[in-house]
Amino acid sequence: MADWMRWMVRAGVLACLLTAAGAGATDSPWPMFRHDLKHTGRTTYTGPDTAALLWTYQTGDGVASSPTIGPNGTIYIGSGWLWSGATDSSLYALNPDGSLKWKYTAVDGVFSSPTIGADGTIYFTCIGGYAYALHDSVTYAKLHWQSGSSGPFLLSSPIVGPAGHVYFGSPDLNFYVVDSGDGQLVWKYRTNWCIISSPALIEDETIYVGSKDHHLYAFRNDLQGPLWGFPTGTFYDGHLVDASPAVGTDGTIYVGSDQYGAFGKPPVPVDTSFWAVNPDGSRKWALSIGNGVESSPALGADGTIYFGSYDSCFYAVADSGTYGLVKWKFQTGGVVDGSPTIDDEGIIYFGSRDSTIYAMRPDGTVKWSYRTGGGIESSPTIDNDGRLYIGSFDGKVYCLGTGAPDMAVVAIDLPETVQAGIGYVPAAQVRNLRNHPQDLSLACIIEDSAATVYVDTIDVVNFPADTTAIRTFALWTVGPDAGVEYTVTVAVVLPTDKHPYNNEKSVVVTSEAGAFLCGDANQDGKVNIGDAVFIIGYVFRGGPPPAPLQAADVNHDGKINIGDAVYLIGYIFRTGPAPNCPQRMI
Repeated sequence: MADWMRWMVRAGVLACLLTAAGAGATDSPWPMFRHDLKHTGRTTYTGPDTAALLWTYQTGDGVASSPTIGPNGTIYIGSGWLWSGATDSSLYALNPDGSLKWKYTAVDGVFSSPTIGADGTIYFTCIGGYAYALHDSVTYAKLHWQSGSSGPFLLSSPIVGPAGHVYFGSPDLNFYVVDSGDGQLVWKYRTNWCIISSPALIEDETIYVGSKDHHLYAFRNDLQGPLWGFPTGTFYDGHLVDASPAVGTDGTIYVGSDQYGAFGKPPVPVDTSFWAVNPDGSRKWALSIGNGVESSPALGADGTIYFGSYDSCFYAVADSGTYGLVKWKFQTGGVVDGSPTIDDEGIIYFGSRDSTIYAMRPDGTVKWSYRTGGGIESSPTIDNDGRLYIGSFDGKVYCLGTGAPDMAVVAIDLPETVQAGIGYVPAAQVRNLRNHPQDLSLACIIEDSAATVYVDTIDVVNFPADTTAIRTFALWTVGPDAGVEYTVTVAVVLPTDKHPYNNEKSVVVTSEAGAFLCGDANQDGKVNIGDAVFIIGYVFRGGPPPAPLQAADVNHDGKINIGDAVYLIGYIFRTGPAPNCPQRMI
């Protein structure tokens, strides 16, 4: 296949991918506990830039459940604190403006975080031992099915796998797999102690879940039993796996262990309480933390692992491959057993039993904090308008954020070294971090040490929702001198954007003396039919042009288009005079 045909095929594939990304934007921004089946706790949207309270909703009991968000923006969250006999045992559906849509009363308190199936069905468990499937009928909840009781203190948050199975652990020592359609048992496995951990699941449908019997288990549907069990210790030596695991991009499973919640038994002090486990069930490394870890980890885009501890600290840990390295820790005023959330800019949000919601930068500094009326075990979630939702033991659901637009400059496309006297077209990758189209302007400014040498502004209308795309600026011709450093800045101009920290990006490029052969568009040192194919491919695929620009602008009209390819083909086959752009040797 010719190069230009490959480029056209790739352009078609790219268009399909962008269409698929647009279609995916209608999905839930936060459909389950820890955001996704791998429990990364990471979203592609940004959270509130400041701690602006938008609204609160008062339930009838403490809220430990973490909210999930439906495709239409409905917030689902449970009420009813840890112990049996809750004064409010409801799953709430709240509208995005904080008003009540409906509530459904369960047998006992709802500690579990709900999960939303592909068809919109809502699954959750209650402390009374029952699992539920509900349909959101706009003004009320319609019960689809209710399981039999598996005993008191059912805390595990369910997940729904691609095969249509619902997975959750139980205090009756069993790990359950039930059919999402009717709630009937598919299979179960009995561990040696109760399970409050919430399962994670990877692409091949391997399921990971912890147990108080001091094991992290891996299950497969086709085995209907454990693939392996990784021991964090021996029975009741202080390594209870109550935390929910998270799975990294390389398959590593991260999970904490703690010495609490053993039903009346005194805590057993331990040195090691955070674990990295290989996909085959072998130990990768373990880390000593100041106290137990029930917080489920969140995984940053750079691989950093974030979690809280009973020592009241919040940790950022790097996986070195053979050991875990604490990058930083932050002291709060209370236990941190809730799980963190990471937004698209790497900001980490979490709650503490000191009643405070924290927003932390990746370097460990506090961006903002907000104090609620009670301790926090609920994990924050973020919707596609940048609003953050979280529950508190004061019985309230909190919504922080303004819902303002957010456009980000992701990257600038220019080589680190440019040739003096040559033309380049600056390009920038821009991302819409909201679930609706936006209109904006983009400015590109280039400066040397003494002055501004280039300015261009382009208007972008109806930039697609939840999309990253390349936008190009006018031609920039580098100054004639070599060894000059140029600072290239691209900035979003959008007055309603309340997230200024991602609105611009700068790079430094350095000029050097160089050479190019006019007509050598693919820069292989000769002028032939390959250069014409290269130009045709560029014209039809779009994207940033080749550099240096003049090498491809053989008809010398200041732009690259099909005319350049025609001129080159004519030159090559008639062996006439050289292309009419000036050949420059420096």
